[in-house]
Amino acid sequence: MTYQPPRLGPGAMYLRSLDKLFRSHADLIQVAEIEPQSLWTKPTAPGSLPRGSPVELRHLRSLPQSVLTHGVGCPIGGTICDQQRQVPQFRAWTEELSAPWTSEHLSIFHVRGAHGEQPCGFLMPPVQTEAGALLAAANIRRRAAALDKPFAFETGVNYFAPRPSEMPDGDFFAAVAEAADCGILLDLTNLWANQKNGRATIHDVLARLPLERVWEVHLAGLEFAYGHWLDAHSNGVDDELVDMAAEIIPDLLNLGAIIFEIAPDRLERFGAKEFLLQMDKLNRLWSETRPSSHRESPVRPSLSVPRAPEEAAPARDEWAPEEWERLIAHRMLPPRDRPSNNGVHVRLTASDDRAFALYAELAASFRRGAVAELLENTTRLLLIGMGEAELRALMDRYIAATAPAAFPTDEALSFRRFLEANALPVPGLEDISKFESALIAATADGDPIQVELSNNIEALLAAIATGRLPGPETQRPGTVLEIAVDPVPVIRAIQ
Repeated sequence: MTYQPPRLGPGAMYLRSLDKLFRSHADLIQVAEIEPQSLWTKPTAPGSLPRGSPVELRHLRSLPQSVLTHGVGCPIGGTICDQQRQVPQFRAWTEELSAPWTSEHLSIFHVRGAHGEQPCGFLMPPVQTEAGALLAAANIRRRAAALDKPFAFETGVNYFAPRPSEMPDGDFFAAVAEAADCGILLDLTNLWANQKNGRATIHDVLARLPLERVWEVHLAGLEFAYGHWLDAHSNGVDDELVDMAAEIIPDLLNLGAIIFEIAPDRLERFGAKEFLLQMDKLNRLWSETRPSSHRESPVRPSLSVPRAPEEAAPARDEWAPEEWERLIAHRMLPPRDRPSNNGVHVRLTASDDRAFALYAELAASFRRGAVAELLENTTRLLLIGMGEAELRALMDRYIAATAPAAFPTDEALSFRRFLEANALPVPGLEDISKFESALIAATADGDPIQVELSNNIEALLAAIATGRLPGPETQRPGTVLEIAVDPVPVIRAIQ
């Protein structure tokens, strides 16, 4: 590998709500890492592709920071790896933003269900075998060629216990990087979560990695929930992890950027002041780096992908990538969407069952969050009319009956269809869910939508805002509204 990334400096994952902060503190936030898919919208027609706004892309080009792109929709760890549908637009954004390199997760997101390829609801770890490493490496080589950019994969979190048949974490990451001849995005928070949950220690992983391939480091805050330490991007970077990073970073001779991550739904509680304090931590860490030409490379043992002797039979408890993905489909999809046979003859342990239960809960939490954010007033009205326990039971029934969606807008519209098929005796629910779903569709499709309501929408929203069920005073039969979004909602009564 001959690529040496430019030294960009410390930065953060870009969020729309942080735009002014990025523009006013360019001295402290020197890099903006953009996740293009998180800024795109997806039209409502079946099979449609997500798209980005040219206006927003021009706005991002005016950022004072150096820019990197990081994929969140097309991971490169599985047998289903999109290299054609979303990649061309991702490439266009990466080129327009002049990103010197790009990155994506070493994970699995799409599996083969009963009705074809579909999302499983959460980023899942690949099987850490020789076959898994070679599969990921082949995906990376194709992705790098399609993007025509230097490419790095992110070292992932893994909530499963280590298995004897799998390669240790560091050996697996090293095997992928060497076989693909690519860079590594070293997510120290992921590795710290792995360590705290009983997998390999950070230092053991680093001892096995080709550190000259580390181009980027990610740091974020952990959260303890469901009996595990989770990579939730929930708060500031713990001081213990900062101290570890201070020991590690001087050995990363080709490090180009250190990026802080915070989840959008945690930002309001986090605050701008705390965000800037985290950036100050990253600036201090960056001051410990040196250009590769000024340092001697640390001596590391050479690593190769372990290979079994020709005559040896495969280990009985080793999954092929296809088998692992069938098992994921069986454990993560609703019953009607699962493949007819899981095709796996390996006995799962109690630890495996607990890990699958955790991933299922994380996927459900993501789905509930998408519904609550995009159908905010619908969710509030359900809470008022049903109570918290019944609303939770309703969401559980929805998640058990419907397949997860890749985009939040699709998830929200799926929930609206579920409500239509399962009518509930909550006053105003039909109108408020119809109104909010029309607003989503108008935003996603870019076309005006007409919707007929039997209630006065302003009175309906006022009742929900005050925490009460809508009464007879909200009713106004036959009201037809036209909803357009360009770029803000414009709503007018046409009947």
